[in-house]
Amino acid sequence: MGTVPRRLKRIEVYCLEYETTATIRINDAHSSGTDHLEVDYRSPDHSHFTIAIPDDWTDQDLLDLIFLPPRDSGPQNWPAWEIPAYQFVSFRLFRFWKGEKKPDK
Repeated sequence: MGTVPRRLKRIEVYCLEYETTATIRINDAHSSGTDHLEVDYRSPDHSHFTIAIPDDWTDQDLLDLIFLPPRDSGPQNWPAWEIPAYQFVSFRLFRFWKGEKKPDK
């Protein structure tokens, strides 16, 4: 199965969790051969984040993730795109908000 074509390449949003602007890019030329979501923050406390995007994800999946409402504030108040990495220790995105389980690899 090949990668789903994506039109989304770059979006800039306000990251409420870190109180800064986040520039989100889709890197379709990542050295691993897998598309990656890359985020750059305009903050001295948070600079760069990257995570693999599953081949079957569409632009709509990415937008659903990016625009998930913030969780309750607290020590684990990460932006939605960081939750798979920090809460589930996953190197790949998955639809956790829809009950999807963490990928094996």
